[in-house]
Amino acid sequence: MEYQTTPFGAAPEKAPERRYAFKVRNLSKDYGAHKVLDDISFDIPEGKIVGLLGPNGCGKTTLIKILAGLIHDYTGMVKVGGKSIGIASKASTALLPDSTYFPDRFKTIDCINYFADYFKDFNKIKAIEFSSEFGLDLNQRIKTMSKGMQEKLQLLVVMSRAADIYLLDEPLGGVDPAARSVIMDIIMSNYKENSTLLLSTHLVNDLEHSFDHVLMLGKGKVLVNTGIETLRSTGKSVEEIFKEVIGDAWEVD
Repeated sequence: MEYQTTPFGAAPEKAPERRYAFKVRNLSKDYGAHKVLDDISFDIPEGKIVGLLGPNGCGKTTLIKILAGLIHDYTGMVKVGGKSIGIASKASTALLPDSTYFPDRFKTIDCINYFADYFKDFNKIKAIEFSSEFGLDLNQRIKTMSKGMQEKLQLLVVMSRAADIYLLDEPLGGVDPAARSVIMDIIMSNYKENSTLLLSTHLVNDLEHSFDHVLMLGKGKVLVNTGIETLRSTGKSVEEIFKEVIGDAWEVD
């Protein structure tokens, strides 16, 4: 038991308990005979920008969907923001999935109104301003948008929330290099202060400067879970460590 020292002989106070954005114990998930997550356990402190790294097929998207409450048929214990997965955890979690999900018939303004009705922490004014910055017509239907425009729309509604947890699954996937820095600037300047941002990516070199914490997965296991300063103290870049640690985990069964 740790105690803080107090002046003038006052009674010692119990040290504040460290709070975790994610607490996972013995989590396993399979798809038939293929075990994607194999009895993994980890803690990640709140208020961090977390890089979720790993080769394709290592379970990154599955983990994000479990944290977001979209997948339920797993074994193990999962808590997000100190809450078990459920209505309360979902209400404080913003998810940017790896694929579009709005109906084709929706217009930009319909998507904004949908989020405004569904999430108490949604800032409609901010979303409309984003639409203008992104060059999105409020009355344009999704079915007439390019893939890039649809991705911008999903990003703007997610980043218009003041959530405690942001789960971003490959937000730069398919984005040309010239647009990556713009999108990252939008993400980094618009998520709520002191919230936790978990960002799945394979673009390690482009994004490692943004991370406070790194979680690496490979072949269904946690290979690395540590703060960025610990990794940098080795004198190597995150990308170099990533390549060393992953090794044959690049080979997906």
